Amino acid sequence: MRQQQKEDLARRFPWVDRVKAAADRYPRQEVHLIGVSGGVDSRVLLHLLPMVGFHRLVVCHLNHNLRGAESLEDSKFVCRLSHRLGFPFYSETLTELPGTGSIEGAAREARLQFFARAAASFSTSSVFLAHHADDQVETFLFNLFRGSGSIDNAAIKAESLVTVEDRQLLLRRPLLEIWKHEICEFAAAFHLKFREDSTNVSRQMARNRIRHDLIPEIETVMGRPIKAALLRTIEIAAKEGDFLRSHVPEIEHQAELSTRELQKLPVAIQRRAIQRWLRHREIKDYGFDEIEAVRSLLTPSKIAIVNLPRGAFCRRRAGRLFVQFP
Repeated sequence: MRQQQKEDLARRFPWVDRVKAAADRYPRQEVHLIGVSGGVDSRVLLHLLPMVGFHRLVVCHLNHNLRGAESLEDSKFVCRLSHRLGFPFYSETLTELPGTGSIEGAAREARLQFFARAAASFSTSSVFLAHHADDQVETFLFNLFRGSGSIDNAAIKAESLVTVEDRQLLLRRPLLEIWKHEICEFAAAFHLKFREDSTNVSRQMARNRIRHDLIPEIETVMGRPIKAALLRTIEIAAKEGDFLRSHVPEIEHQAELSTRELQKLPVAIQRRAIQRWLRHREIKDYGFDEIEAVRSLLTPSKIAIVNLPRGAFCRRRAGRLFVQFP
């Protein structure tokens, strides 16, 4: 990019420097997957990453097959776009969503499995995603009201490590501090074409109701915007969460936990240690209540077993905790 173009870009969109700073932690010479739905967020990310030095990208598109012809047109659009930009294209179409529970949860699980297969095909573990600041605020409220167990765990992480089908994925989100309106302004300035997802305005999804109904209502009650204040709260909680996590003993790989050793820890550290242990045991859909139920087993009582999601349970025997599955 010519120097004049860089100066014009910095003047019109100063937040691009923040995206570049966030992306500077990642090796540019390696292959990176990028999830592209066809919407404005991922379209802007696909435009930005090469601008800041990422040229070995693989465009990944999963057709969830939930909107019929509209979903098919999204796939065709992203395919044409990737070929025009000269990036490899990896795509799949779902016949059905995996697992049970909410559509949102099943779709997320399907996407992670999809990225794991793409990562295996292109020998990488890095996945760029286009989550932005509005997504962060909405997800934070959604998880907080659902019962995340701690404030920092309710938020999206700028980078997270997940294990899917025995493969580790690094999910990277360089737009996480950028607001939706800034992304849309960037797309308009560069005349970027993208697809509109009709389900984004549907009130059937809880997240959409938070976006379109709850946040505007709270702002009306408070008489001022709230999203920037919530984002600051999330950032503070993230730093405090990092501090607490640094004091959690590395016990997640242990098949059994000593109740005596856990009792010596402060309550806040007990909860995080149990949470990390349950996650490593591949217990899903747990929340604060399940963590507290397990923690109740640290105190000797007649109750020596508690239920966990999906039919699993945690048992205390001879001063040790272990998980059993049906």
